[in-house]
Amino acid sequence: MFDPVSSIDDWFHSGVFLIWFGNPAYTRIPHYHFITEARYRGCEVWTIAPDVSPSATNADGHLPVRPGTDAALALAMCQVVIEEGLVHTRFVQEQTDLPLLVDPATNRYLRQSDLVEGGDEEQLYAWDSVSGTAVEAPKGNLRWGGVDPALEGTFTVETLSGPREVTTVFALVRSRLQDYTPEKAAGICDIDADAIRRLARLIAAKPTNILGSLNAASKHYHGDLIERSQALLLGLTGNWGRHGAGMRAWGAGYFDGMLIFAMKTTSGPEAASNLLDMLDAPATPPSRQTRT
Repeated sequence: MFDPVSSIDDWFHSGVFLIWFGNPAYTRIPHYHFITEARYRGCEVWTIAPDVSPSATNADGHLPVRPGTDAALALAMCQVVIEEGLVHTRFVQEQTDLPLLVDPATNRYLRQSDLVEGGDEEQLYAWDSVSGTAVEAPKGNLRWGGVDPALEGTFTVETLSGPREVTTVFALVRSRLQDYTPEKAAGICDIDADAIRRLARLIAAKPTNILGSLNAASKHYHGDLIERSQALLLGLTGNWGRHGAGMRAWGAGYFDGMLIFAMKTTSGPEAASNLLDMLDAPATPPSRQTRT
């Protein structure tokens, strides 16, 4: 699929609608009625932008973020979601990489090749809280069955080089987010800490949609980090793959190169890998011709 989210009419099902890098009241007039109709059903509409636009004046809330600091705002909301116990645990365990085991000394996933001679480099692991052992992450199906992947903790695994202490991606993310408490982020993005907390709690409680635009974060330097922070916020709260949720924009290269999918000649991860190898290959300099 070209776009990883639902069609425009699904805006109607949103419980929280974030206009973030956009002004649809002015630029998407044929579509805007889905936003106003969602408000009739109790949806809260928030505009996150430094300027007062038509979309801001018609929203329930406006956060005038300092330009370029949107990632700090999103990460502060992620910090609130985790610290206040608002994480959608089942979604995080099943649909994200947050339960996967990592060696904190190298920030590298624990792989089968670390445990057995000739092991698979692409086989990753989680820690099963039921059996108290490292278990292989399923490849063909995201469901864990009877396994209960731990999201936090430090565990000892026997590797080819001896015992090694590992932890989870979630634990590393939680530690990193301590740099983005609402109070710390407020000094970066100029948004009051209480306002950050309020919006984070709303997002965790209701189906949340993030709407960008053609001039979304993907058009800005390090905009991918803003988008990743937004995606993390929706991932922690389970706001992917259900009505009224997800994030969308029309920026070429959205999510580090969405147009890769349009360039693939066949389906599957191998085709994507071959394409990335081609894009990473050094350019061949033009041949020089000697004039006579």
